[in-house]
Amino acid sequence: MKEIIDKIIEEGFECYIVGGYVRDYLLGYDSKDIDICTNAKVDDIIKIFKDTGKANKNYFSYHIKDGEYTYDITSYRKELEYKKNKPVKLEYAKDLKTDLLRRDFTINTFALDHNGSLIDILGAKEDLNNRIIRVVGDTEEKLLEDKTRIIRAIRFSCTLDFELDDEIKSFLETKGKVINQIPKEYIRKELDKIFESNHYDKFFDLVNKYDLGKYLNIKYNKIHKAYDKYGIWAQIETTLPFSNSEKTVVAYISNMIKKGSINTRELIIYSDIITKNASYILGLDESVNSFEEIGKLHSVIEMDITPQEIAKYIDVKYVKKIYKYIERKIMVGELSNDKETIKEFLKKIDLKDILKETDYE
Repeated sequence: MKEIIDKIIEEGFECYIVGGYVRDYLLGYDSKDIDICTNAKVDDIIKIFKDTGKANKNYFSYHIKDGEYTYDITSYRKELEYKKNKPVKLEYAKDLKTDLLRRDFTINTFALDHNGSLIDILGAKEDLNNRIIRVVGDTEEKLLEDKTRIIRAIRFSCTLDFELDDEIKSFLETKGKVINQIPKEYIRKELDKIFESNHYDKFFDLVNKYDLGKYLNIKYNKIHKAYDKYGIWAQIETTLPFSNSEKTVVAYISNMIKKGSINTRELIIYSDIITKNASYILGLDESVNSFEEIGKLHSVIEMDITPQEIAKYIDVKYVKKIYKYIERKIMVGELSNDKETIKEFLKKIDLKDILKETDYE
């Protein structure tokens, strides 16, 4: 990062790290996406970095990928006209403050200079300390010119566990329906980020309070805690876009939820994403944990059957006991160490009687 900034400074230009990277740094979060703004014009940036990255002259920007880090270097600019939630008419700006005024929320207007000094022109620190999401400038004007900012405000509120300011709340109450003008792909991407956070309950509270479900293309009853985002999606009816593989995962989870149980076969054949989500939602964590545990079982003899194979005949939470029971039967000569013989034995055993024999716990 320092090398990139130094190159711009050495050419006589101003240069600042801005936006989300600085916000996350102040909150103690790690970030790999770094936005840099400068009074250098895009042609100047191209000359400085030559073929290191890729320019987008329409947006006065230059993109560099360096390992796990990405750098977006953008000239100071004004966004004069928007269409379909994107700026279509831009012009260069003369100073940092003008560039910051075009940004979405105050907490994204921090800047760091090349010496590491924090610059806060628009009162971002106060909103960060108070954990408030506030629009830069006129709230209604900003949210209507780029409607994706509405769902971004909700996303920041949920992922950072911040509160929306009163003007954003008022906008949601009176003009929330314009959310249906946001591309479905964008809504899906933002909701994924929300569902991957620890505060997705805040999202559903906002949706319920402002009746946003119909505009977001989602319908649900009660949302239960899930293992990951796919478990949340499995509890929602939606027309938002998913890949075929994602649809399959969500469908399997949804079917298990409707059935209200997970059988041993499902634990064996389905992925962790599917079984763990279903178990979290149904409150059956014990079954999945037990299945993971049997994978670690080892026998003192070389048994001709695996714990996973035993799980096809016995409820997974009892496999450990039955595994040890069979092992002892073989060792004392009461059962042949042959897979087919053991399978027949498993089909006939009285599980209740065996579980009473505490010697095999």
